[in-house]
Amino acid sequence: MRPAPRIEPAADEHAPAADEVLPSRAVRSGAHKSRGRFVAGVVVLVVALVGVGIGSWALMSNDSSMPRGSGSPATTPARPRLFFRIGEVTTDRTGKKAVGVAGDASVEIAGQLSSFYDSVFMDPDTWKNGVPEGAWVLFDRSLRARAREDSASFTLGSQAASLKNLRVENASMSVEVLVDPRGNPQAAVAEVEFKARGFLVNGQRVTITNTASFLFQPEKGEWLVFGYPSAKTTIEAQAPSPSASGASGSPDSGATSP
Repeated sequence: MRPAPRIEPAADEHAPAADEVLPSRAVRSGAHKSRGRFVAGVVVLVVALVGVGIGSWALMSNDSSMPRGSGSPATTPARPRLFFRIGEVTTDRTGKKAVGVAGDASVEIAGQLSSFYDSVFMDPDTWKNGVPEGAWVLFDRSLRARAREDSASFTLGSQAASLKNLRVENASMSVEVLVDPRGNPQAAVAEVEFKARGFLVNGQRVTITNTASFLFQPEKGEWLVFGYPSAKTTIEAQAPSPSASGASGSPDSGATSP
């Protein structure tokens, strides 16, 4: 007998084709790649925005510490310090070792005198408040009371409060160092010359000079003043020049305005 014919169901005209219902492997793969590129792009964008934000914050932070309209921080310029120029250095002995010892001693002594003169003559705080107690450590304890009594010979004295400004014109010194046969420094004599010019608060020009001779001795590794055979401070103030509109006659004639 002939087998019965196989009956196939009628095709649905409205059913979607198989390739429309299930996307091909190539299409699915392309979709995964597109999503991967999108996610990667988002990550790169976020990282870039974070970097820009950090950079902007750092720039703003730096700008906030700088005064507007200025290329540098608003700081008060430091006052120039006084330093003595060492001229001649001599010793009572010859030899390379003695010369080296004398040179080292002169540098230490110059440093101490520079600190003292800068404090008592050039520091505006001293002009207002007087010589600080720490300045007198230059002198040995046995000599400090006497040095304070003779302070007019080392300082500006009562004229200090009248100063407006001061500029050093000369600060020089010479040093002679006494060295023992073993090459150890025993004493030193420092000759000082100091000169400065400036103005008083009333407009007068002022010239300040000081000359002094200090006897130093090493004490526990430090040079201290044990004597000052001579010391003198001179302060000369000149009358301010009259302005062109301040007087009707010649300044030398002594005429005054009616």
